[in-house]
Amino acid sequence: MIKKIKTFFWELFRAMPLDDNFKNYDEYWKNRGFHAPSLNRAKIISQHIKSESRILDIGCGDGTIMEYLSKNNKPQEIIGIDISQKAVNFVNEKGFKAFKFDIFSDEFAEFLKDKKFDYIIITEVLEHVQNPEIIMNLIKKHVLDSIFVSIPNAGFFVNRIRLLFGKFPLAMIQQHIKEHIRFWTLTDFLYWCTYLGFNIDSYFVSSGLYFKPLEFLEKLSPSLFAQQII
Repeated sequence: MIKKIKTFFWELFRAMPLDDNFKNYDEYWKNRGFHAPSLNRAKIISQHIKSESRILDIGCGDGTIMEYLSKNNKPQEIIGIDISQKAVNFVNEKGFKAFKFDIFSDEFAEFLKDKKFDYIIITEVLEHVQNPEIIMNLIKKHVLDSIFVSIPNAGFFVNRIRLLFGKFPLAMIQQHIKEHIRFWTLTDFLYWCTYLGFNIDSYFVSSGLYFKPLEFLEKLSPSLFAQQII
């Protein structure tokens, strides 16, 4: 409990991260360790995926989601994509198929050509890129069932309190403030997806409050108490 209280106040008042070692996403994955929210996202997504399906995980990172789905959902095929060669190496070393692509490149569009996936997963990626509209419009041409998207919620109550104290909302930024380019609240994100022509089946809180007895608030008002949303 004491550790969680310390984490809460650290998130509330910490300075913006300006780690000089953050030069690219190879360095990012070199410095980043296990991240519990990735496993939480995997567990939520797993509940909505049929077995024997074909899955594409864009921004697969260290393969946490791929590993969980492979074990629990028995997909026919699961492929990871990441801009970091180090992340791709992590995934390959775990025995999964992953490729290095800039998702805005002609090479990635060519890779997708003639391919269809039952599910496409793109978690904690869109906030890192300048034109997420381009990638969303691209991948919807290649999915048969559902796209799973997750984002940090800029409207999380900690971010709102930071603004009251004159500090910018960090919204899950880990190593350097330049990691995130785009920001959404839950309300704005739902509107954005609808504007792009997507039908939103449902959304879930993938991480939220720091204290288990208060987790009911996440369901009561996810726009305020969800830290990350799928």
